[in-house]
Amino acid sequence: MNCKWKSKNNTSCNRHIKDGHTCVFHKNNKNKRENILFNHYIKKEKITYFLGFMFEEDFDIKETVNYKYKYLKFEDCTFYKKANFSNFSFERDIEFLNCKFLDETSFCNSDINSNFVMNGNYFNKNIINNKIFKNSDIKGQSFKLIGNSNLPRLDGISFSKETKFTLRDCHYIKSYNYIGKINYTIAEIQAEKIHDDKNIGYYIYYERKYNTINRDDFKSYGEYLISKVLNYVARELMGYGEHLSKFFFYIICIISGFALIYMFIGITTLSGEMIKLDLKNINSYSISQIIKMYIEFWYFSVITFSTVGFGDMIINGIIGKILVCFEVFIGITIQSTWAALIIKRMFR
Repeated sequence: MNCKWKSKNNTSCNRHIKDGHTCVFHKNNKNKRENILFNHYIKKEKITYFLGFMFEEDFDIKETVNYKYKYLKFEDCTFYKKANFSNFSFERDIEFLNCKFLDETSFCNSDINSNFVMNGNYFNKNIINNKIFKNSDIKGQSFKLIGNSNLPRLDGISFSKETKFTLRDCHYIKSYNYIGKINYTIAEIQAEKIHDDKNIGYYIYYERKYNTINRDDFKSYGEYLISKVLNYVARELMGYGEHLSKFFFYIICIISGFALIYMFIGITTLSGEMIKLDLKNINSYSISQIIKMYIEFWYFSVITFSTVGFGDMIINGIIGKILVCFEVFIGITIQSTWAALIIKRMFR
């Protein structure tokens, strides 16, 4: 009978097992003899695709993978104890897909001369502050870290000028923001070296997102509060200059919001006609009349925001004039910011 183990995608193990249970590679709670056989069969069969393997003892790649291989792929594996990939020269492609590293993990002092992929893996939170790639030289064309949970620090890693480093969807809780800042800063630096314009904006956004503003860095609480507010506005309004679509959406919202306020204040046209929504007689308006009126006020808000000011409409009352001045100030600020962001993108 075959091993009864199946992957999440219902991939079966074809190894023949006498009792019809689970083979030594996929079995949990292996005894001492089974752990010895586990390593013996890996070497004997010269395995390169480790699918669903349960590593219950310390794993050292130098001691286990001492044979030639075309590639190495670890998928849905669980490393219960130390996973040591240090001081090893990876000459062929290597992948880690949806693996769990439940203890210490290290790739220190290794030479990675081929494509490297880590996708959807889980790392123990206790090692998140470890520099798992310290003094490692990355010389392959591609180095991808995508969707990994609790990805540890990457400082100490060394990239060649040709390596494309991709860091995506690796998020951190508030207490580990500094780890996120370190890792995305490294990704940003490498992207700038190889002119990876497609990903630079993404790295800049997350590098600044994880840049924690601490109270101790400011002399007064007022300076700290202003910095926090400006940081929040920069993140939510325009994604630190990297989310132009988000910025454009907020421009439309600001214009529309002022237009709604103007409806209740009223404007006067050049012909002397006053346009205003009378709340006391709100029921006398049809939906089409309200929409038509709102379009008039939206037009007035647009020319005010853009500082064009055709003069064909004049706001009523002192409150209205104050609001117009406020919208003009916002418009000037946002327009200059918008222009700077566009030019920045063009030069990039």
